[in-house]
Amino acid sequence: MKKRQIAVIGLGKLGRKCAEALLADSSLALAGVVRRNPAPVDWLKDIPVVSHVSELKEVDATLLCVPPDMIRGTAQEILQRRTPIVECARLHGEAFVAHHAEMQRLAHLYKATAIVGAGGDPGILSLLRSQFTLLIPHGHTQSSLHTGTSLHHTLAAQGVAGVRKALATELKTPQGTIQRYVYVELEDGTDATAVEDAIRGDPLFLDEETLVFPVENLAALEETNRGVSLERHAAAGDAGHAALLLEARFNEAELAARMMLAAARALPLLPHGAHSLFDIPPRLLWGEQSAAAEQAWF
Repeated sequence: MKKRQIAVIGLGKLGRKCAEALLADSSLALAGVVRRNPAPVDWLKDIPVVSHVSELKEVDATLLCVPPDMIRGTAQEILQRRTPIVECARLHGEAFVAHHAEMQRLAHLYKATAIVGAGGDPGILSLLRSQFTLLIPHGHTQSSLHTGTSLHHTLAAQGVAGVRKALATELKTPQGTIQRYVYVELEDGTDATAVEDAIRGDPLFLDEETLVFPVENLAALEETNRGVSLERHAAAGDAGHAALLLEARFNEAELAARMMLAAARALPLLPHGAHSLFDIPPRLLWGEQSAAAEQAWF
């Protein structure tokens, strides 16, 4: 099967990650890169670098990796050519709703297809928040972003039997309380539950809520530059006292690029108009891998 040709507009951090992901993808190909300075880029080898998308021979869709204030103008220019787009404008709440409505108007005007807000946040984190709320409909959600630079080594946790290395950080919840996050790299065969109990029982950690997360590689964790904790707690009167917690660290540009590629796989199966990730069945985001994904995850 011929790979669909995807152009990347912009070659900043996000554009580079999108281009790298496309070069390694099994179903999508990098048609070329559009940037203000169309000078050749060594790592792109023979991939065209041009100043306008019209200079590329074959383009099935485009990924807009430009600043938020340039997205609407760039999108209109490309939609006029009836070329589908995926963008990840960092807008939330009413601003996102208004942006979506304007993109909807443009997409219908030019009989083209667009996917909006398909990045990290808004994007995959928006979907996770909504799923948490589906599972715990009555309650409240706490979401906090933080950076990897706040991580520090902790000898108290590193001294626990079975712990090879340990890093810790502190986060303040919306209620003003402090939570300690301890990341541990364990020796082979170590009981993670026993390590967690030992760390939480240490006098250093008794005064604050402490969450312990085993990870495969602390060095890789230190290199990442973004983190998020997403919590959903049932309302006070809920008899089940349910709670959900997602704690993650990631390269923000790489996560957004992966989401944009997933959205690009869905484009051929969508009608004209502007779609958010809420409009797209999850199966479509897998593209030709959908059957294998269903088998693997169900």
